[in-house]
Amino acid sequence: MSAAVGNVLRFRAAFGLFLTAGLPCADTNLVSAVPTTTHAQTAADAVAFPRTLARTLTLPLLFVAATAYHFLQSRGHATTTVFNDELLYAKLSQSIAAGHGLAIRGEPFFFPAPVASLMQAPAWLISSMPDAYAAAKLLNAACMSAAVFPSYWLARQVVRRSFALLTAAAAVATPAMFYHGYLMSEAVAYPVFLVAVAVIARALAGRSNRLALDVPAVCVLAIATRVQFLILPLAYLVGVAVCGRGAYRRHVVPAALTAVLVTALVGLPGVLGQYGQASASVSHAPGALAHWALMNGILLAYGLGLVIVPAAVFGLGLMLGRPRTPMERAVAVLTVVCTTAFLGQSSLIAAGEAQRPLERYLFYVTPLCFLAFFAFVERGAPRRFLYSGLGLIGALLLAGVSLPGMTGTNAFFFDAPTLTGFARASYYLGFPNASLLYFALPLLLALLALALPLTWRPAPHFFALVAICLMGAAGMAVYATDRLSSGWDAATFGSDPQDWLDRSGLGPARYFSLPKSNDFLGTQVESWNRNLQGIVVLGKPATDPYPVEVAHVAPDGTLVISGQPTRSEVLVVNTNGSAIDLEGRVVARPRDDLVAYRIPAHAHVHSLARGLAPDGWAGKQLDYRVWPRRAGRYELTLALPAGSLPRKVTLSAGAETRAVILRAAHDLRLTIPTTGAPLQLVVEVPNALLGGRILGAQVFALRFVPT
Repeated sequence: MSAAVGNVLRFRAAFGLFLTAGLPCADTNLVSAVPTTTHAQTAADAVAFPRTLARTLTLPLLFVAATAYHFLQSRGHATTTVFNDELLYAKLSQSIAAGHGLAIRGEPFFFPAPVASLMQAPAWLISSMPDAYAAAKLLNAACMSAAVFPSYWLARQVVRRSFALLTAAAAVATPAMFYHGYLMSEAVAYPVFLVAVAVIARALAGRSNRLALDVPAVCVLAIATRVQFLILPLAYLVGVAVCGRGAYRRHVVPAALTAVLVTALVGLPGVLGQYGQASASVSHAPGALAHWALMNGILLAYGLGLVIVPAAVFGLGLMLGRPRTPMERAVAVLTVVCTTAFLGQSSLIAAGEAQRPLERYLFYVTPLCFLAFFAFVERGAPRRFLYSGLGLIGALLLAGVSLPGMTGTNAFFFDAPTLTGFARASYYLGFPNASLLYFALPLLLALLALALPLTWRPAPHFFALVAICLMGAAGMAVYATDRLSSGWDAATFGSDPQDWLDRSGLGPARYFSLPKSNDFLGTQVESWNRNLQGIVVLGKPATDPYPVEVAHVAPDGTLVISGQPTRSEVLVVNTNGSAIDLEGRVVARPRDDLVAYRIPAHAHVHSLARGLAPDGWAGKQLDYRVWPRRAGRYELTLALPAGSLPRKVTLSAGAETRAVILRAAHDLRLTIPTTGAPLQLVVEVPNALLGGRILGAQVFALRFVPT
């Protein structure tokens, strides 16, 4: 009986466990009534989920924060500037958005790097030009901040996660991030370059597919974004030679396609467009190349935050000489080749047409240098005193560099963010104190690196954060100076509102540039107004390589543009350096030196005064002619304001010549006869300082009286 009761109790217990645990009741020996999840495990799971979520969101949050920060900084970038490139990219983007393809000023324009214009085109679908301009800057901020993703992904192939995150943070802390506010290629080119490096590195490390067709494809994309990246296929071929030992067969197809690509781009005429013509005119003097390569390399070290540079150099050496993985060697080869090639490109252009530092060509390697620094750390940072000592020697050499000699003024240096940062520091501190700061900073950082070994666990993160903070501080200085520079451009050359032509309802118009006029005014009008659809120049060369029409005045006074008399249209005339009496009706005057005329067909020019400003001042020379040409006399009144020094004025009209002395506060009325020759006026006055405006004489009255 007791045995039966015991069997029943055991059955009931087994059945109960079956109901609660879902296990077969026959296997009672494998079932336990003790809970398998402890309170400690539950707490650990509760902590693990937020950590996993934080790890997942860190990179996207870094991207969002970088985008927001840089866009807010660029809100102070008041206007497009006078660079021809910025005008080109903006107008190509607007043409694409309007469905006209690659065109500028109504004419098709071949451009070998259209990716940036394609990326910016959606912003110009907005009808309001100010809103579209703001949207373009926001789009550029997002594109350039997207460099965090390829930076992190590439670094994660070589170093631990925390180091990869710091590499991504460094990518968007570089002072060169201010370029996103300019409507050019840098914003898109930065992440594209890093994606290309990552793809090529995977191919060199044997991690891509068998044919590795992604290499020539990504090279084409990179070059179509920025022609400077022509070095990427060359870097891949060098990488194959260094990293492909024993596996050359795997690289036959991509290497052949890449070689064909390079040959076609370099060898076929016209493929590189205007960049191919520019490359033929650069200087190759060895001394000049070495000088500018050294200058640009110094600025790159400052742009990287200084403190990580010595260890990064050692890291590259170890990654090349004793790589832990094929990926590590591939990244090192690409870093060395790209940095060397960028230095070569910048020195070639600087020694040729630029004659100034070109740090702008180098900032793309910022994440690669941080990656080399962290790779050195992960190897245990060997030979501490050697790299620290070399870092100290490098700091002493940097301390001897005269940044004031490279700048000369508290100015904005578009091509060199480091020089702009120094100029900003000298604006606040003065040149002596700013020079002392930039003298002491490398030495202090080198001593700090000597005191804190990288083998100490927090040291790598600390030094990386120091470099990132220095880069961020320099970037803030660059943004502040850029706001001043673009604000000055807007106030000096712009109108209020900037898009006055689009708002005016006048319809399509052409810009008409008179002799001696300042074409920065025209650049501003064209940048801000889509209704300005052509450029016409009279008596002067074109100021940019884009489509332009040439005008002249026929003997009877007819204005002829591109060989044809004018049609009925609106001309926005730049009267900044010359005055014109043009047949037509003034329909807008957005500023004193811009006048919009609605002219009839076959419009005539009655007179043109070359060298006469809207405020009545003439410079050293004034040329006045009338149409139709006939005999008569010129009548004019000259004056000088009180306090001016006397000056000699020579007037001539054909064979007639007259010299007078013009004195302050004394109007001088003159008459000179002519048989039809123009009036020439020469004022003997010193040149203005720093290329400023020359004020020769005030012209209160000027007219021609026929006989």
